Amino acid sequence: MAGPLWWATAFVQRHRTALLVGSCTSLFGAQISYHLFADPVAQWLYQYWPQGQPAPLAPELQSLFQEVLQDMGIPSGHCYKPFTAFTFQPVSAGFPRLPAGAMVGIPANFLGVPVTNTNHLVVIHGQSVNWQSPAGTRLKEALTLTHDAQKFALAREVVYLESSAAALQALPAPACLAATWALTVGAKHALGLYGGPMNLRAAFNLVAAVAGFVVYAFSTDSLTHALEGWLDRHTASLSAAYGRGGVEFYEKLLTGNVALRSLLGSHGEKLYTPSGNVVPRHWFRIKHLPYTTRRDSVLQVWRVTVNSRRS
Repeated sequence: MAGPLWWATAFVQRHRTALLVGSCTSLFGAQISYHLFADPVAQWLYQYWPQGQPAPLAPELQSLFQEVLQDMGIPSGHCYKPFTAFTFQPVSAGFPRLPAGAMVGIPANFLGVPVTNTNHLVVIHGQSVNWQSPAGTRLKEALTLTHDAQKFALAREVVYLESSAAALQALPAPACLAATWALTVGAKHALGLYGGPMNLRAAFNLVAAVAGFVVYAFSTDSLTHALEGWLDRHTASLSAAYGRGGVEFYEKLLTGNVALRSLLGSHGEKLYTPSGNVVPRHWFRIKHLPYTTRRDSVLQVWRVTVNSRRS
């Protein structure tokens, strides 16, 4: 056992710089590959398939998306490929400035039908929705958005894609790995651990790895929170109509989650809080801003926009 272990240790020591560069590059590539190959990966994942056939993008949704692009003044050279998604919120991936472009999934429920049709079977978390129940009625109302709310939801995705925030979100993993490696090597040199027993170095490496993961989790979640807050504020500041639509979008999102909490029973209580926020899956991490916080942020921007127009 000692032979292979010592050989592996010697190999890592001899090629540690190359291994570090390769690991950081691989981490960055893994994080960003979804956006580099958005077409067709995003469509494979989120395409709406009613009756076993992919749903084409309805002219109404195409017109809605083009209206958002025109409102935001997006250059015609930026490539966007909208499609119909089965999700209740828009999804997006890619880089519109690159030749491959960006994919934007527009929810089918933005048409009002057929997703919210009482005769249409919808399964959420393995459970069919009873549209005739009180909670089902509230969910149906929550999925019916006004024109302004739909535009806000789509504009938020366009702002995200135009900002190339995906590249920024891919940086914490390789950065934390490189920093953890550099600090660990420096600390072991300073403490003289390279001349000590291997078990002690292994224990030190384990502690450093755990500390590095904690820093990575904190930095990633903090960056996500900052980006989500910025996206909401920037989108809501486009106009008073977008701000008003943003408030409605998050209000109905919270209402829909409360309805799902009731429809799914005990499982729903594990997924959503009584206010409609998503229950964090990890006890030590909050990966996204609460929807109530995002609603209040948009509401504040909208009020500022309205008051500035009146003054």
